[in-house]
Amino acid sequence: MDHPHHRSSNLEDPPRGPTKPVPLVPKYISLSTRNFYRHSYADCCQRLICFSCTFLFFLILLFLLAFAATYTILNPELPKYKVSSIVVNSLNVNPANPMVSTEFTVFIEADNPNKRIGIWYRNAGTVTASFRGDTLCTGDIQQFLQPGKNITLMEIDIKGKSEAEPGERAALLEGIAGPPPGEALELHVIARIPVAFRLDNIATIWRFRIDILFTLMLNSIAPGRPIGIESAEQHVEVDYMDWM
Repeated sequence: MDHPHHRSSNLEDPPRGPTKPVPLVPKYISLSTRNFYRHSYADCCQRLICFSCTFLFFLILLFLLAFAATYTILNPELPKYKVSSIVVNSLNVNPANPMVSTEFTVFIEADNPNKRIGIWYRNAGTVTASFRGDTLCTGDIQQFLQPGKNITLMEIDIKGKSEAEPGERAALLEGIAGPPPGEALELHVIARIPVAFRLDNIATIWRFRIDILFTLMLNSIAPGRPIGIESAEQHVEVDYMDWM
């Protein structure tokens, strides 16, 4: 009896091992996805820069509007100054000694024309007297607060010792004796005054320094005698420091 022939194959099925799981997230990001993230980051930076510039612009605009409104409403004016008188307390000049010792008292009238703005005279203000370009004496301005619509007479004591040339000593001696008729003695008084505007004497809104050069023509500088100021000129410079 013939048995049916079974077809045999020499190929064997490969052994089946454990199935490798398919990753849910790709191991590598495609180039298009990377470009998407790059463009998103760049757009975010651009938006941030635009927002910062816009915010800065409106902040500066707000500051300028506040400054303009304050200036328009208050209409601030600089104080006015003049040397009302000078008293020579001591002036020691010796033709044989180059050292000159001087003590003056300078009276400076300060006029604050502002209504709601007080003027705060801070420390470091000075007054200096010079003759023929050489400093004779100097002194400090006391700190005080001047109210609005006020005129204050500042009394500043200035002292000093300096070395003078023979010609300068001779001119000082001539000034003590009194210059010839029709002539006057020229004296320079330099005031450096750091001040601040204070709104209603409470809030400081402006700081600046006023430098004034007074050119005074005097009829005498003799100690203990009334000194007449025949003429006076002044040159003013203002150095603005900050606002508010």
